[in-house]
Amino acid sequence: MNDDNKKTLCAYVEEELQVTDPQAYIALIRPATHYCEGCGRSATKAENLCKPQKLS
Repeated sequence: MNDDNKKTLCAYVEEELQVTDPQAYIALIRPATHYCEGCGRSATKAENLCKPQKLS
C-alpha cells in the first residue's frame, strides 16, 4: 500500500483489499471523518473517496 494517497476506496475494494488485507482496509476507514456521496463508503481522509463529504 505504498500509493494509498493515489487510490480511492473504490479502487481498493475493486482489488479486494478488504478480503486480502482486512487490517490495511480498516486502517483506511477508522475513524471515519468523511463519506462518499457516490458509493456511501466512509474513510479517514477525503482523498480516499471519489465524492467526499465531511461527516459532521
